[in-house]
Amino acid sequence: MSFVQAEYVIGMVMVQIKINGEIEEIKDNTTLQNILDDKKLPSVFVVELNKIIIRKDNYKNTILKDGDTVEIATFCSGG
Repeated sequence: MSFVQAEYVIGMVMVQIKINGEIEEIKDNTTLQNILDDKKLPSVFVVELNKIIIRKDNYKNTILKDGDTVEIATFCSGG
């Protein structure tokens, strides 16, 4: 079951993905690194793509597809 469909916007293919539960529209062939570069993230975080943890050295080679689900988890400490 797909919760999204690809659209054409001014001659450009756009796809929808879900990031931390929120649907976002991105350009087709966007990499995971492109998405992370736009986020204000702490120095330590982990990324899960479709329930699979992605290694940091694979961010720039991982192209997001229509319907993908990305979870970004950050860590915090307390006392």
